[in-house]
Amino acid sequence: MPPIPDLLHPIPSLRVDPVVVHERIAMAFASGGTEGALDGCLESAGYAPSDFDPGCFEHDLFLLELVRRALRVKVGGRALIASEAHLLGLIGRPPSDPEVVPFRQAVLAELAEDRELRAATTELYVSIHALRTLLSTATPLGGFLDIAHRRLDVLIALRELIDALASPVFARAKSGLSRLADYGEALHGGEAYLRLARLLELDSRASSLDVRLQVGFDGSLRGFEVVRISDNAENPFYVSPWQRFWQRVRFYFRGFRFTEAELVDRLVDDVFDRFEPELPAIVQLMGDLEFYLAGLAFRDLAESHGHAVCLPEIVDPRDGRPEPRVYEGLFNPLLLGPQQHAVPCDVALEQHDAITILTGPNSGGKTRFLQAIGFTQLLAQAGLYVPASRARLVRADGMFVSLVVEASADQSEGRLGTELARVREVFERLGCGSLVLLDELCSGTNPSEGEEMFELVVDLLAELEPQAFVSTHFLGLAARLAEARSGELAFLQVELDHRERPTYRFVEGVATSSLARQTAARLGVTRVELAELVEQKRNERAQRRARSAPRGAVEEQAPTSGPPPPSSDAQPELPRLRAVDSGRSAR
Repeated sequence: MPPIPDLLHPIPSLRVDPVVVHERIAMAFASGGTEGALDGCLESAGYAPSDFDPGCFEHDLFLLELVRRALRVKVGGRALIASEAHLLGLIGRPPSDPEVVPFRQAVLAELAEDRELRAATTELYVSIHALRTLLSTATPLGGFLDIAHRRLDVLIALRELIDALASPVFARAKSGLSRLADYGEALHGGEAYLRLARLLELDSRASSLDVRLQVGFDGSLRGFEVVRISDNAENPFYVSPWQRFWQRVRFYFRGFRFTEAELVDRLVDDVFDRFEPELPAIVQLMGDLEFYLAGLAFRDLAESHGHAVCLPEIVDPRDGRPEPRVYEGLFNPLLLGPQQHAVPCDVALEQHDAITILTGPNSGGKTRFLQAIGFTQLLAQAGLYVPASRARLVRADGMFVSLVVEASADQSEGRLGTELARVREVFERLGCGSLVLLDELCSGTNPSEGEEMFELVVDLLAELEPQAFVSTHFLGLAARLAEARSGELAFLQVELDHRERPTYRFVEGVATSSLARQTAARLGVTRVELAELVEQKRNERAQRRARSAPRGAVEEQAPTSGPPPPSSDAQPELPRLRAVDSGRSAR
């Protein structure tokens, strides 16, 4: 029995369901057109035990967007369709076994350093991808000849897959990739492969057929002439291509149709059946290769945008090591796009279990920073590259993320009710030692009550000893906490340049201003600009009334252009401007 080529775990195991694989692939091989046959097998695969529940962070963290944007498997500049659900499962459920991460990191490091090994691994994945495509492709005409040809193509793809596994490059691998050499050698030297090679050799030598066709202007066949036929008589069981073609044409003109019984070819079925026990391992191998090639694709993408990634050091908090958490060159991978720009930042936190309070102006990058922290933790504990040039992390026992707060239609309390429900969910689903990311906590009520609730949550949250990052617009409260509890809490603020514009980097301290007026000016929410818009709308209304007025009627005079002169009395404030000036505008 060949060894299981498990590339994800130190102790190899078969994680896909053999029964599911047999049912899906047997049907796909027999008739074709079973879309997603191999992907469905991967989606039903089990995962290693994990302390993470994707329901606690997957939506708010936009994990699917990360997979689609930054983890796309590419070969020769062309993106290949991978199993998104399987990648989401591997990243969203990082294994609790601490030995898994160094095992996977060793594989990635070896692939990144050895170009020949990466090329051989890519070639192997391409061969499996070709097999997947054939099994998912429907037979064009649905006839005997078409199905037989497609089944033979499947066997050819299977042979190319085994030949790729037998590459001598894998024999020199030092990481878990060495398992490919053992597996490839076992398959390549087995009886099933010998029968496969013999069958395909007979097919290639069975016959050659030269045909001259006459086709009408409407595409119909007007006539044909067989020029030359060369058949191999040593193959008594196999119907040669020219015989199949001639029979198909003859039956067509006689009005016959092929029966279901003719879909079965004894030699093809015999060879395929001999490989059936290995199909689950091959399907699993496809998912394992996608995992590593997606990690390498993320590395290539980051470097193409001028950012460095790394394989981080992960410290277990139970070891009692007082080393700080370090993020150097941290960036958000969702900002690696043509119209976006990711700004790297450096952060060092001395206490692994301290709650970090984030302050700074709106649109200053707080939410994106929280997102980058969450991605870094997930990718690190999954064993992949992280979006940082250097990182030392503390292993988390779970994650809870709340970056998006929206009031549901059935929420009678509105935004406050949604906020309170969020706070309740944090303590219901959170475990000790988890990573917690909360954006604008307790922002759904008035400042006095919000500050009281914020401090209550922070106090009780600390009892769970989490790795917590909490952003807030309560600058006064943050300043008081920084003064009174500097040893218990950590504080980061958005860095500002000399013009008081956010740099999207973070430094120690508490922000002193939300820069609401600057943000309003940048977005065109000033008294002058709004007054001009009001005047524009008034002029447009006056013009519409003038055009629609009946003949003989006195036309309404349009107001003179320009804003009205300011009054010496107190001017009326627009509600939006009042919110901006008070620093309590919604994000």
